[in-house]
Amino acid sequence: MRGEFLVLGHRINRSAWLRGSIFSLLVVVGVGLVIGNLVDQKSDNSILVTAAISLGLVIGGFIASWYASRSNIVHGMLTSCPAILLSFIFQCIRMIRGVRSVSWLSLLMASFLSISLATLGGVLAGRWSPNRGSLFE
Repeated sequence: MRGEFLVLGHRINRSAWLRGSIFSLLVVVGVGLVIGNLVDQKSDNSILVTAAISLGLVIGGFIASWYASRSNIVHGMLTSCPAILLSFIFQCIRMIRGVRSVSWLSLLMASFLSISLATLGGVLAGRWSPNRGSLFE
């Protein structure tokens, strides 16, 4: 089937996954790079940037799972993958340029948080989706 691919034995709807992933990626890049660079890290506005990015990941997982007919949790979880891949690429570039503030442990924890937030969006959409089926299959 051209519109689906397999991940860990689950059929993933390509268009549903792309919708959620593109939304999450646009929010992460738009808010994180553009607005995040304009805000001082020690100000109260940095919390709002973090909240906006987190909400973008949840909504991206929600969008992907809303359009998926099955495997809502996996669809939600996979929407965070492009954003995580992009963050690893940016951290590798920073490390090559000699920036000493690259913390691989914090990047790993942020990746787990991103996956969790996107999965939360998938669970919420699976619960309220009009074509409600099993969250796992």
